[in-house]
Amino acid sequence: MANASRNIVWIASYPKSGNTWVRFMACNLLFGRQDSAEALNVLAPDLHELGTQLVESGHTGFVKTHFRHSPALPFADATAAAIYVVREPADVLASSFHYAQRSAGIADASREAFDRYVEAFVQNRGDPRWIKLGMGSWEENVRSWLRAPHPFPVIPIRYEDLSADPRGVCAMLAQLLRPNSTAQEIDAAVENSSFARMREVEDADIRERRIGIFYKPYLQGSIDSGRRFMRSGTVGEGARLLSAAQRTSLREVFEPLVTELGY
Repeated sequence: MANASRNIVWIASYPKSGNTWVRFMACNLLFGRQDSAEALNVLAPDLHELGTQLVESGHTGFVKTHFRHSPALPFADATAAAIYVVREPADVLASSFHYAQRSAGIADASREAFDRYVEAFVQNRGDPRWIKLGMGSWEENVRSWLRAPHPFPVIPIRYEDLSADPRGVCAMLAQLLRPNSTAQEIDAAVENSSFARMREVEDADIRERRIGIFYKPYLQGSIDSGRRFMRSGTVGEGARLLSAAQRTSLREVFEPLVTELGY
């Protein structure tokens, strides 16, 4: 975008790191209670779903992405700021495994299938599907946003902090997005983006067949089998599922970045 003003705020992350949670929180804070993922995608559109259409629309404001940051990123020269959500890689791995069953129709949820997925994740330093789509490895994605120098502010949010202290994270977002936000507005944004509330939105989207991250027609089979986007949202699931040897391998692959991030 030539000569574009800086009017894009990224909500960026490696997949399955809490991007949807932060999108809901930010939009609930700025625009009031959000009742569908369809409406959310108008306020904070998904670059991966809209692509060229979004660029050609002249959109300003929030944009969601899982891409690595690079000069080739659409809107790169229009960036005002970025919010980057990072999550401990073992939990990313576990969440990605279950997400693949929902989104790619992979029915095998056996321990053997999980072990194969872990091996591929470790060997590729991330989910091979995400790498093919230009999102890079987990480490490449994180470093491109958090460790590379940028001419705009990058606000890091750890998923674990979001889980432990959502109000503190929301207050931090308010300082970036609308410093005059009231305590009541922050409290409402936290309540309206809780796991339970987002699960209610998912159930309503499915019931009403509203197109968005929670419901798409091609997901009907997975939905009918009980698979949900809002599945668990817990911290530490990956460590519980991985064997000791798998935890060690994953840690070795992503050192020293995991230590730099406080994991």
